[in-house]
Amino acid sequence: MRIRRTSALLVGTALAGGLTMACNSSRATPTTPTAAPSMDEMAGMDHSTTAGVKDGEIYMADLHPLNPGVGYRDVKGQAKFQVVNGQFVAMDEATGAQPGMIHPQHIHAAAQCPPASADVNHDGYVDVIEGLPFYGAILVPLDSDLSNQAAGTFPFVGNNGGALTYRQSVPLTAFLADLNAPDPDPSDAVVKLNGAPLDLPSRHVVLHGVALDTPLPSTVASLPGLPAQLTLPIACGEITRVK
Repeated sequence: MRIRRTSALLVGTALAGGLTMACNSSRATPTTPTAAPSMDEMAGMDHSTTAGVKDGEIYMADLHPLNPGVGYRDVKGQAKFQVVNGQFVAMDEATGAQPGMIHPQHIHAAAQCPPASADVNHDGYVDVIEGLPFYGAILVPLDSDLSNQAAGTFPFVGNNGGALTYRQSVPLTAFLADLNAPDPDPSDAVVKLNGAPLDLPSRHVVLHGVALDTPLPSTVASLPGLPAQLTLPIACGEITRVK
């Protein structure tokens, strides 16, 4: 199934109830390609300015249930980010995720997790569209390739306890080069830094996805062509500096 960049970044590949949905996460090629900053150029930058983080600093996000009571169990966990010897390191652990599924997860551009009042149609769920005004656009997909917003796979939860474990690292220069590269589709929900600091304390983390056979009202919105179960936010945490 070929879908838009935003949808691909959100859902990856989901496996549930014997159903397999493969999503192509390739970016659309810009009509007029523009070169991203070179590694040499990125290496010459002041990382304390361009990243907004320094070696040894630690940033955490406590992940709390969003849409509690839906899915396998309420999802809780913690995410951690730091720069160690020039490597950007991202990790998280959560419990209560749906076994047998890949769970999309991202650092979103804004700093607020959606409150219950974000459910503006009063159907009992804060869906992916209703949450957007609060958590903002996707900035960093927390997947297997942090050097490219459109590559990589999301964590697969294969155990009956619903434990999600994730850890990846990437050279800070490569990480920043991709986040500052030209945006091939400014109209979608994936954004670039455009020279601004990463500024982790102004961001937060969102996890998505419940089993595809989870009953949801037809009023729960999703991205075009995708079941609402795949994009439903299930946990959120605001990032703070702890060291």
